[in-house]
Amino acid sequence: MVENPLTTIFGFIGSFYGLVIPLCTLFFLAILFLASMTVPGAKPKAVGQAIYTYIMHGTSVLLMTIGAFPTVFSVFAGVPYLGRTYIALLLVFACGGLLFLMQDQETHNLDSASRAIPEALYMTTLKVIGNLLAILSTLSILLSIVLASFQTGWWVTPFVTLVYGLLLSWCTRGSHDWELFKTMQMTAAPAKVVASQQKAKVSTPAPVKKKKKAAVKKKKR
Repeated sequence: MVENPLTTIFGFIGSFYGLVIPLCTLFFLAILFLASMTVPGAKPKAVGQAIYTYIMHGTSVLLMTIGAFPTVFSVFAGVPYLGRTYIALLLVFACGGLLFLMQDQETHNLDSASRAIPEALYMTTLKVIGNLLAILSTLSILLSIVLASFQTGWWVTPFVTLVYGLLLSWCTRGSHDWELFKTMQMTAAPAKVVASQQKAKVSTPAPVKKKKKAAVKKKKR
């Protein structure tokens, strides 16, 4: 006979995780909601929409990762899957991509004040994950080379992880990274203008002295 599902649901383990996980989720959402409301001009309903949008946005990234990572690994490792497996992975990736496009469109409809904190937390999390994956995979490749621990397909997993980490880092680079050189040029331009003005001031006193000498001669006459 099949065990009564109520004993599993209302048992110690089921009750523990059934209470802890929702409470932790509610606590995290409450903290995020309160932090978002500290931004001037943030609206409660828009803040809730922004939190929901970025959570689903992260879910879409996770689905695309689940669909793409095993496929890329099988290509580089030369380990073929069954045809149905590729179809299943493609279906997962397609669902993630569709959800990504929908939520990305929703982010453009949110006002900047309400989405400021959720967007910053979301982008920072992805950037940290991408940088950590890139650093750890690079370190794994270097240690394998130094220790000469070469096995069949030893480079596949760290290489794929490195590419994925670099992709996340590139996608979360932000516009301020590209504006760095522009700000350096903008700060260097006033310095050049000031230097040229100082040179002009240094070269101008000569005519003034001549005028002063001419005025003194007129007084003597």
